[in-house]
Amino acid sequence: MNGKKIMTTLGILLLTGLGYFKGMGFYSQSKTPDIGLDLKGNLTLCGEKPNCVSSLNTDESHKINPIDSSLEIGQLVDSIKDFGIELQTLTDNYAHFTAKSTIMGFVDDIEILKVGNIVHVKSISRVGHSDLGANRKRIDAIRLHLTNNSAK
Repeated sequence: MNGKKIMTTLGILLLTGLGYFKGMGFYSQSKTPDIGLDLKGNLTLCGEKPNCVSSLNTDESHKINPIDSSLEIGQLVDSIKDFGIELQTLTDNYAHFTAKSTIMGFVDDIEILKVGNIVHVKSISRVGHSDLGANRKRIDAIRLHLTNNSAK
């Protein structure tokens, strides 16, 4: 077999194996991580796993800067939905979204909390230990998108 056929075969086996584990419940999507607001009205903090970022965490592995935006909550939601992210919950100052990965359909939860012109953010994977930086990249892309929309 040439190298291209070997890589294709390995890729198919990997996807089949992951599909098997997902189908057997090893990667259950039903468990929602700690999301929502805590008793003080803040976003809940990330846990120990490196599959989450939050502007309210203080440790370097989870910390991400909040977003500075004068957009109203409805405008923020509309801009974030531009990413194909599905809105789940919306209140006067809080929104919860879900996003699915392209290949395996793994679900991530994204939250925003608007306090004045500060938008606190959190993005967390429902499954797995590491997200390979996907949640941080997502929030950075949202930040850039919101910054560009605020400037208009």
